Amino acid sequence: MLETLKNIDTQWFLWINSHYNTPLDWAMWTLSQRWSWAVVLLLAFVLLTLRKEPKRWWLVLAGVIFCFLLADQGSVHLFKETVCRLRPCHALDSVRMFHTRCGGQYGFVSSHAANAFAIVTFLVLRYRRFPWATVLLTLWALATCYSRAYLGKHYPGDLICGALFGVVIGLIVSLIALWIEKKFIKHETK
Repeated sequence: MLETLKNIDTQWFLWINSHYNTPLDWAMWTLSQRWSWAVVLLLAFVLLTLRKEPKRWWLVLAGVIFCFLLADQGSVHLFKETVCRLRPCHALDSVRMFHTRCGGQYGFVSSHAANAFAIVTFLVLRYRRFPWATVLLTLWALATCYSRAYLGKHYPGDLICGALFGVVIGLIVSLIALWIEKKFIKHETK
């Protein structure tokens, strides 16, 4: 059973990694860069937090930072260092990589997927009354995940499990933020 899953994961990865073109190369590379994350998160922070609840900007910022730290460190220490699954670029021949190096030896679970989905889950739960934000942020997280297989860094299974881990982190941080608001912050009119 496990071997069958690994074979499906490898075939799915090889399909994604082999379907490329020049505009998509640059789009996928951009989605994986830290500066592009900063642009997306800054826009979300300005459009949602500063416009919709300016008095609680610090709580949202703390939540995003906490999501990132838990997802990033958890993906490494709970998964990568214990599961020790090689990245496809270390395990397979002729993996196509565009403007990037293979990186660390292990890829399960994807830190990019965990980070993106933790932050998106936190923001979506916080701003669920704005469906446009839910759609755009979710599309960004999905495209970021796809970029990691496209660039040869992760198997789809690494991405799916990383995304699920991120969702759990985002849920936990959302619950903590809600508890802090109810316990310590007076409900001022918005």
